[in-house]
Amino acid sequence: MKDKALKRKWARISLALWYLGLGLCIVLGGFFRKWLEDDFGLPAFEIGMFGLGVMLLGIVLWNLTARCPYCGKRGEGRSWVYRKMYCSRCGHVLSFDDGPVHEEETPLNQRPRYRLKRGWARLVLALLIAGLACMAIGGLVFTLLMPQPQNEEEFWNAVETSWAVRDAAAYSFLAGTGLLIAAGVLTRRLKCPVCCQGFAVPWQRRGETRWCGRCGAALFFEDDLEYEKT
Repeated sequence: MKDKALKRKWARISLALWYLGLGLCIVLGGFFRKWLEDDFGLPAFEIGMFGLGVMLLGIVLWNLTARCPYCGKRGEGRSWVYRKMYCSRCGHVLSFDDGPVHEEETPLNQRPRYRLKRGWARLVLALLIAGLACMAIGGLVFTLLMPQPQNEEEFWNAVETSWAVRDAAAYSFLAGTGLLIAAGVLTRRLKCPVCCQGFAVPWQRRGETRWCGRCGAALFFEDDLEYEKT
């Protein structure tokens, strides 16, 4: 199992890229936009997009270098220092090369099982889809309907249309953002009742069990009749 242990160095590099990209995207590209553009002449939007790309690079790097040695799921158990972590698909302890390789674990059939409400999962999923749809519609409205005047006369003739298109796109983005925030808040209903760290994904199928990555508890929905209510 030693050769299949997760590499801590790749987890740290991935986390470093994630936080670096987050800083570039939010701190420099967002809060210090005016300072960058006025004092240094740097494009804040491009810096923010570069930061977003660095964040995605960190996620991709960990998915390429991390694989559960039991079930093969990628991208599990990323952390900077050693702590006991579980695979959300199979429930086994994830071993790192800087910690105990053969970590003792409670057998799967002896762990606590918790039943969650399927209705909350459906609501979260609906809010996620609606939020992404609103943001996509806002982007399409701005891209396809925004006038492109070629001269000053066309510009003044298209002023009212430009304002209307901008407002429609802005309201659509705001609605999508609000829906995504609401979905994020409601995900607390899907978290592990023991440690509140792991959670069941909204698209979890009937009969499927998801294991908490922090404490190893089994999480399933109320319409799954395989287990008795605990």
